[in-house]
Amino acid sequence: MLDAVLLERQGVVTATVLTSEFLEAGRQHAKNYGMPEIPLVPISHPIANLGPEALRKKTEAIFPEVLEALLRGAAGPEAPTATETEPPA
Repeated sequence: MLDAVLLERQGVVTATVLTSEFLEAGRQHAKNYGMPEIPLVPISHPIANLGPEALRKKTEAIFPEVLEALLRGAAGPEAPTATETEPPA
């Protein structure tokens, strides 16, 4: 979380992915670092013991949220949403 905060403060757009189990902790850390609006994207918990294919399916499921967070951070609130864009091939 601290890495994302430091990058955001330098103008680098981020989207922090964390498992749903740690979402509230992530929100609290972001608030404590003075950036409660930092984009947090939850992925279903757990992921530690997943094989490559199962992890790929979970990451594909959250791709639109990650893309939207990055686009909004890069272009502000007027940025297109993830549903208005296509994922890279």
